[in-house]
Amino acid sequence: MYKTSQDARRWFSWSVAILFEMVGPRGHHGTPWGAPFLFWTVIHAAAYPGCLAADAPNIVFIIADDLGWNDVGFHGSNQIPTPNIDALAYNGIILNSHYAQSTSSPSRAALFTGKYAIKLGMQGSSFLPGEKRSLPEGKLMPEYFKDLGYSTYLVGKWHLGYSRWNETPTFRGFDHHYGFYNGHTSYYDYVGTKTYDGIDYNGFDLRRDGVPSFEDAGHYATDTFTEYSVKVIEEHDTSKPLFLMIAHLAVHAGNTGKLLEAPQDEIDKLRHIEDANRRTYAAMVTKLDESVGTLVEALENKKMLQNTVIAFISDNGAPTVAPHFKNWGSNYPLRGLKNTLFEGGIRSVAFIYSPLLIQSGRVTKDLMHITDWLPTLYSAANGDIANLDPEMDGIDQWPSLVYDLPSPRNDILLNINEKTRNAALRFYNWKLIVGTSMNGTYNEYYGEAVLDVISEVPYNTSAVFNSKAGRVIRQVSYTPLTETEYEQLRAEATVTRLDPKAKKNPCDPASGDVCLYDIPKDPCEENDLAKYFPSVVRRMKRALVEYRKTLVPQLEEAVDIENSSPKLFGFTWNPWLECSNAACTIPV
Repeated sequence: MYKTSQDARRWFSWSVAILFEMVGPRGHHGTPWGAPFLFWTVIHAAAYPGCLAADAPNIVFIIADDLGWNDVGFHGSNQIPTPNIDALAYNGIILNSHYAQSTSSPSRAALFTGKYAIKLGMQGSSFLPGEKRSLPEGKLMPEYFKDLGYSTYLVGKWHLGYSRWNETPTFRGFDHHYGFYNGHTSYYDYVGTKTYDGIDYNGFDLRRDGVPSFEDAGHYATDTFTEYSVKVIEEHDTSKPLFLMIAHLAVHAGNTGKLLEAPQDEIDKLRHIEDANRRTYAAMVTKLDESVGTLVEALENKKMLQNTVIAFISDNGAPTVAPHFKNWGSNYPLRGLKNTLFEGGIRSVAFIYSPLLIQSGRVTKDLMHITDWLPTLYSAANGDIANLDPEMDGIDQWPSLVYDLPSPRNDILLNINEKTRNAALRFYNWKLIVGTSMNGTYNEYYGEAVLDVISEVPYNTSAVFNSKAGRVIRQVSYTPLTETEYEQLRAEATVTRLDPKAKKNPCDPASGDVCLYDIPKDPCEENDLAKYFPSVVRRMKRALVEYRKTLVPQLEEAVDIENSSPKLFGFTWNPWLECSNAACTIPV
């Protein structure tokens, strides 16, 4: 009856989609013949088991670096056009309560392991160039997918240690890596600079399976990573599923003196942005958006998109005004920024798209944490969750996402930092913050500043509809969304501050206060309710005490610049603990 298992899956997905239209999600009954249709669908699925035991889907996981909440159109911003990102988000599921860690290395550690950062000693700062710290031993996300028969690729940023070769991506589960080891590099020459004791250390940081890729210098990083990824897709043997993680440099700031870099022709298209730095940042975002559209197009050209899951996240919020790696991003209207536990630092841009999702074209406000991606995608890949590490904190959200069922997650440990003595926890609608980070310097609201330097530009739903991603989606979708539906979803995904006239109770954890917020009603953390709900505060404090028992002390920062200096290795950032000179190459 069916030529391939993909045809069977499409039929089953289409049948269940019709069923959900009649019966309704989350148990709401519709037409009187919904139940008989459900019975018929289940009988048909039993008669043709191939419709359930379909091929493992391809996984494409895109990580934007330091992208702000207010820097994508689907969150209500008119500042930067992101038509391809928006088209995927609208036709997928917008994850409006997705949380990450507040900085890069901890977020990536949580993503790769499915564990809270505190269980890895990774709850502190991100890794620096020439540091001995690395992600602790243990099975990582790409290794789990290799066990399922996937080809695994990492394109772009690693940022989880490289003092020894066995700490680098191709020794931690990836078949291939094309990218950089440190937290950032420059967008054209791929030189990463770090200053220690007043001395600048400069090293080339772009590698192809461990070998420096000097020939790619001069080519814009976002384009370089996109072109490599497209080639991976084009040359992929479709008899095996593909796991492709694209961890962009964009839109992280680069080196001091040239923090922001983008092609001039892209910058010139954004003259409505008066501030030159914000304009360049916006051009960096548009190049990221262009990359997403190109990848979607490549997947469809290879006839892989119908059986692919695309996830998109930012690793943390934007460092709007922070002194280190300020990028002029915006988390408006959320409070705080990167390195803080306010929403602006940890509530990240995120969505998932796939033709395999039965109930798509929606916004979910259910809790999701970056640790959930490993079990969720492993489940999507037909993996047995019982094979995952039992100590994993991530929760399988795949059934909830596919069928719009209630999320199994009701709490998230946002972090505990035993050195700075600050912590935060989400519990159902509540969020508790104890203590502060960065001495409380960046606990306020910083997104408004960018509004003063941008002329109002109407949101262009037609550009979204006719973007590369938008056009491709209409080709593969049984029920593509309309521009009107885009506007409705955009409104639902937009968060707003409380009425300025409303009475509020401000809270500053830097002063020693414990802050409690009802996040669904107060997403911008303006009205502290701790004194009104002391029992909730006590319960959440007890939960933090229990989590504290599982904490592994932070890995101690240990910069070894004397032995890791790039000048010892042909002016490249290179594994050094088992090397002595530039002739030290990746072991076979």
